[in-house]
Amino acid sequence: MSEEDLDARDMVDQLGLENQQLKNKTAQLSGALTSQGFQDQDEQNLIQFQLETDKILERIEHFLKGDQVKFGDEGAYFSEPTKNILALAKQDPKTKVTYYIQELKEQKKGTELLKEVLVKIQNKDKTEIDVMENDSKRVMDKLKKIELTTLGYRYVSVLDEEKKPLNEYGVAELMRIMSMYVTKETFLSQYGEERIYEILGDLGDALNDFMYCNYEKMGMDTKFKESKYILICLNLLHTVESCYRRALGGAEQENIRTRAIVTQNQGFGGGGMGRSPPVKKKWNPLKPQTW
Repeated sequence: MSEEDLDARDMVDQLGLENQQLKNKTAQLSGALTSQGFQDQDEQNLIQFQLETDKILERIEHFLKGDQVKFGDEGAYFSEPTKNILALAKQDPKTKVTYYIQELKEQKKGTELLKEVLVKIQNKDKTEIDVMENDSKRVMDKLKKIELTTLGYRYVSVLDEEKKPLNEYGVAELMRIMSMYVTKETFLSQYGEERIYEILGDLGDALNDFMYCNYEKMGMDTKFKESKYILICLNLLHTVESCYRRALGGAEQENIRTRAIVTQNQGFGGGGMGRSPPVKKKWNPLKPQTW
């Protein structure tokens, strides 16, 4: 084989090696960029999750409303407080709508009276509507003009207003207060132990005074609802304390900063995409640069 043939073959081999090097670098950069893009999005989602205040405030609102925690196929969820009562079911034969009427006994001037209260309406498509107390009398007056078929007594699930410790005004006022403490600014601040105790002490005193002066206006008009007075104050204060302790000594700031640094370092080379080893040039006795 002539020297020209050797040079031509060597040139082809060299071009092939360079082409393979370019492919390796392209694959490496592509993988690193993909990994870096995923890490950025993943990091943003994590920080957003860490500083998410909506979920905390949502749980507080459910607690103040007296909502129940129930479990279904998709996991736990909140539902309005309910109870099962025995009611008389009556159906309109024309519309197939069923009305559930509860019979209550009332004491008036030493005499006992039987009072009928409409508690739920079930449409023919099985959808149910809870009837508010203010609407019950109005609907009952209209039902007296219709010939209904009695279906007997049945147990029916209805709203339990007794389990709601606060009315809409009470829930709104306390949520307005909590929204000023459960914030992202609180998590990203830097507080000392003594300062946290001072904030909790001030908030506890002011919260107790506010609720003591307005508990009836806020809907706590029964002994059972009044019994939740201290429990509500404690739960709100403990939630605020948890938020401020995340900012103890700037811990939340340091946590986010550390994760950001780790993510940046893992962007290239550390994200599971190793560097390709350098490709050695093929040895050629006719070319000193390959020796």
